[in-house]
Amino acid sequence: MKLGRGIFWIVVLATFVTLAVNFSQRYFSRDAQIAALKKEQSELKAVIKRLTGRTREAQLVVDGQTVNGRGRVGQTTILWREFTFSKSGQPIPLPLKKIIIPGDEPYIGGYVLKFADSFVEDGDVLRGKSIGFFTNIFSKTEAPDHGVSLLSQDGVPRVLEPRQGAPNPFALMLWDRIKKLIRSRHAAKTLGLQVVQRQYVAKPVRPGILYTIYLQNDGGLEFVAEPGHSGLIAHLLRQASADHPKLTTSP
Repeated sequence: MKLGRGIFWIVVLATFVTLAVNFSQRYFSRDAQIAALKKEQSELKAVIKRLTGRTREAQLVVDGQTVNGRGRVGQTTILWREFTFSKSGQPIPLPLKKIIIPGDEPYIGGYVLKFADSFVEDGDVLRGKSIGFFTNIFSKTEAPDHGVSLLSQDGVPRVLEPRQGAPNPFALMLWDRIKKLIRSRHAAKTLGLQVVQRQYVAKPVRPGILYTIYLQNDGGLEFVAEPGHSGLIAHLLRQASADHPKLTTSP
């Protein structure tokens, strides 16, 4: 009788231990699955952010416009500034440049180099986002290769000038080979590039509005009007007035 009771309790204890082990395995397995799903979700959000993100490359404001007798804008004076970036990714504004164009619709020209999506998705250090080089600003009455140059006296984009700090060697190499990369799909693909092309973006501009040129991480240039920055606009206009002798004015 005592033996039977002992066996009974052994069976009960074994059953209890088995249920406890199964419950524990399921519980911790569920936690592991939840943790894995959260990690996957976080990584997916990061990839989407990299693919859909954009970088502020330049800004412009209208310093003045002349209007003819028919109420049309005959000439627009623009304050233009580009941004370079520190090693930590912080934007550093370059000196203002004053530009005069016919009419009221500046066309901003440049080269856009877009890398394969896999590099952007992975956040590759060198190829994790598109690279853009501004070359000129012109009006709709001018040819795309005319207008006002945005290159330095040495013929390189202002962001690659040595005086702006040590230029990115990779970006400098791409600029040196830009014409070859446009002609040769093979040469571009070797460097991980999916698209290398000229791009122009345009928009009619008015005083009192901040205009920003963005470069999409996985695409091209965007010319965006951003109302509501009266403080920054006033600051840029004051800065241009104070630095008037230093500004480069291009007719």
